[in-house]
Amino acid sequence: MLSAGLLGLVLLCDAQGLSAQERREGFRLLFNGRNLQGWKVYAGANWRVQNGELVGPKESAGWIGTTEEFDNFILRGEYWIDKGDTNESNSGVFFRAQKTATPWNDGYEMQISLQDERNPTGSIYNRVPTHLERMREIAPERQWNAFEIRACGSRIQITLNGEMVQDCDLHEFQRGVIGLQQHHAGVTVKYRNLRIKRLSPRECDEGWQPLFNGKDLTGWFATGIARWSVKDGAIVGEAGMGHLFTERTFADFELRAMIRIRPFRANSPMNPNNGIYFRAQPNPENRNNWPIGFEAQVYNHAGRGDYITGSLYNRVMASRLLTRDGEWFSMRIRAKGDHIQIFVNGQKVVDTRNGDFKSGHIAIQCHDPFTIIETRDIYWRPL
Repeated sequence: MLSAGLLGLVLLCDAQGLSAQERREGFRLLFNGRNLQGWKVYAGANWRVQNGELVGPKESAGWIGTTEEFDNFILRGEYWIDKGDTNESNSGVFFRAQKTATPWNDGYEMQISLQDERNPTGSIYNRVPTHLERMREIAPERQWNAFEIRACGSRIQITLNGEMVQDCDLHEFQRGVIGLQQHHAGVTVKYRNLRIKRLSPRECDEGWQPLFNGKDLTGWFATGIARWSVKDGAIVGEAGMGHLFTERTFADFELRAMIRIRPFRANSPMNPNNGIYFRAQPNPENRNNWPIGFEAQVYNHAGRGDYITGSLYNRVMASRLLTRDGEWFSMRIRAKGDHIQIFVNGQKVVDTRNGDFKSGHIAIQCHDPFTIIETRDIYWRPL
């Protein structure tokens, strides 16, 4: 039987949110559950501590942040939000944020809002959105929702209630404070069990290798009539049907990339359409025609029979549509033997077995003259 003192210590540790495993892994409390030590109000009214929770000021918009800065880390915590009589339950967790009045611009924000269609909960605000209906399923209002933010170099991953909703690359900010937002008066927002672990460069190295140098098309070759260029660190395809192939071939591998598609003009006669081919070869009958191989589809419109973004084209339909035109999203493809998995914004949308193609090139498609495709942060690793 535990003594009263030891039992109290165990209960305190549980209340503070650090598990024994986390302590072994090097996590520490970011909020002590008693006062605002280590935190500073950068804008708005004071936050308060109540029942071990960090509670936002209902009377004022603003934000509170750590006095300490972080670069590479894993941040874990829980939030609870209620819009009350207002129109939106809006808050957010800032990270790598600068100490300004606009940390959502001068840093990154994991958005919390189930009314904002453009930036729903789990979005990296104004940079990589999630899907509103899906987020309503994953993280409802007026309950405690667990989150994890993992920031390693440019790679940002966000998990909500055990489901990954972001797995993307961003390059604007490398270091800054952790912050919590009270977006507008009248909203009730609370945070608890905030803990953090700094990550070393070794812990961030997961064996990913760049497939695109961000400057030119060294290591790639083109077929078809599409025009390919490099602008602002992204490969841009436009002006007609064509494919840009890697010179090397791949068998068992994992690939990740950031992708954005948009129409070449506002009144375009077709929806943007694209894809990432893998284990592919130029068409042996006509190199300028569609390649032979697997295609991870990129198409952000869910019509009857349409293979939506993340689908294994002509084989397996993606489980849900998580993307929209004009916005960046991440795609990850994992191919080992006949096991094919496709992830969009960190969420698995295809998991199937297909042995049609064993090895081949990776290729970016420009589907038609009405689509502009941008692809950046292309990495791979062997399996």
